[in-house]
Amino acid sequence: MATQTNRPDVGSHVAAVYNAMLAEYDQIESQFYFAECYQVYRETVEWIVRERPDGLAIDLGCGTGKQTILLAGRRGRVVGIDISDQMIEAARTRCGSRPGIGFVTGDITRLPFEDGCAQAMVAYGDVIGHNFTAVDLVLREMVRVCAPRGLISFEIDSKWCPDLLYLPKELWQAMTTRGGHLREWKEMQFKTFTWPELTRLLQAHNLRLVEVRSMNILTMLFPPSLLFRQRQDAPSFDAIFRRVMALDLELGKRWRCGSTRIVTVEKP
Repeated sequence: MATQTNRPDVGSHVAAVYNAMLAEYDQIESQFYFAECYQVYRETVEWIVRERPDGLAIDLGCGTGKQTILLAGRRGRVVGIDISDQMIEAARTRCGSRPGIGFVTGDITRLPFEDGCAQAMVAYGDVIGHNFTAVDLVLREMVRVCAPRGLISFEIDSKWCPDLLYLPKELWQAMTTRGGHLREWKEMQFKTFTWPELTRLLQAHNLRLVEVRSMNILTMLFPPSLLFRQRQDAPSFDAIFRRVMALDLELGKRWRCGSTRIVTVEKP
């Protein structure tokens, strides 16, 4: 697999957008779409805490520290890294003076950690997808930093998602693009993945698949005008959404489809 390098403008643009959206960032969990995501994040991190309770854990693209503070339930040290300096400051505020938690501003294509130092690593949100010009390099860095038998858990976006039915231009782009195509959120692009593409990527980096959790399977049949509303603003729809999300959470343990996937792997 050819080595890729991240275009300089990609990282700087992503940092600028996340700096600008700091005030609203912690509100997205209250949107219908993200409610399911954060539920799976919590469940997966809790599992990682039980499976790898000792040693260093790293939260890649930590944002305002929501997963970082969950990782602090371990006995080992935790470090959050993000390209947005304002997100890092917000994460420090969230975690306060809790011992064993540190933060650093940095680019995940050049991780400031020693080889084999981390027992657990998480990268949720579009951390990998935003680095669409350097996916191979990002995985290479994560594997370098991960210790033998360490766990890496990351989120990737699925190419074939039901909401494409509402986006005919993007559906055509997906149909005419080999492998994953580029989507857009908040004026940022991110890469999607087909399952064969992801499988080849894991094989190239000698990573053993441990678990896949799919998110927003049936919920993506609802129009975006509903999915990205605040839940408290649509109480009648919230009652329906809760039932569909409960079914999604069960299906997501077995089906490899939906909007996004949490992929957990082990380094041999």
